[in-house]
Amino acid sequence: MSNNQIIRVVAYHFQTDCEIQGDRLTRMDSCPDQAQILSRSKNAMTLWWPKYRTQEYLHRNPATDEWILLNSRGGLRFQCSDANAKEGTWFVVSHEHKTVGYLVTKNACSTLFGTTLHEHNGFEPRPNGAQNPIWGDSYAYSQIRKHESYDAEELRDYRHIIPYRNPIDRFVNLCNYAWCIANNLALPYTAACKDKRSFIETMLLLIKLNDRNYPDPFEVHMQSQYHYFLFTHRIDTVVRVEDFSDYIRKEWGCEPYNCNVDVKNELTVEDLIPEDIERLKQTSWGKDWLIPQYYGNLFYKNANK
Repeated sequence: MSNNQIIRVVAYHFQTDCEIQGDRLTRMDSCPDQAQILSRSKNAMTLWWPKYRTQEYLHRNPATDEWILLNSRGGLRFQCSDANAKEGTWFVVSHEHKTVGYLVTKNACSTLFGTTLHEHNGFEPRPNGAQNPIWGDSYAYSQIRKHESYDAEELRDYRHIIPYRNPIDRFVNLCNYAWCIANNLALPYTAACKDKRSFIETMLLLIKLNDRNYPDPFEVHMQSQYHYFLFTHRIDTVVRVEDFSDYIRKEWGCEPYNCNVDVKNELTVEDLIPEDIERLKQTSWGKDWLIPQYYGNLFYKNANK
């Protein structure tokens, strides 16, 4: 690395070119703040901002040749805007079927949520401009229960279920969702990705950096399933995503109400390479492969298979 160069720095609240001269880094936008470079390697820098008296880090994303600005813990600076996200797994309650259903992102979440509401009062989400209308509906959102609202006495006789998904399938689903459906999910960090390969590698890096933000997630979709399982109040039944529709038909006696919009499939498992899976296993998602071992006796047995 030369002593004088221009690099692209990406933070949640700004993206700009920066000039490095010796041990100084200077922003080249309308806010020409300057930082002292305390240490530097090919893919990492430690910065000290005298004006703000803060130490931060830069981590290079080889997939885009950009540098991601990290906080003093080495995590992404922007934290999830919902403080409750770090306090435990949210859930919905079906009084009709005496069930507590835990909501795990990318694990039939909208189907569980939608079926619960549809069975209760015939609820159907109205188009509201959201990528998935049910999550932008004020009534629907009010029916989600936060972790701290759990009433053990009220829900003592209710079955507590949680969906599980093969980690590779879940990662592919997340990448496809962020690539062609909710393509603002991981912005600005994915803005420079020009193809699916650079996008996948960037998403793997963001999951790794999201782990460093614990317990304040940058993005809840990037949290491991193990995190959701760990912060439940009780689990009686684990239902694999591929068995979820049959579970609803058999145990609830109704058709699942699928109200999600994940209908595009532009990024598939065929776009992964073996190294991607190994990198995923090195993050918190690695524990997701152990969930069938930890909770094996609680998994729903699908009689139709």
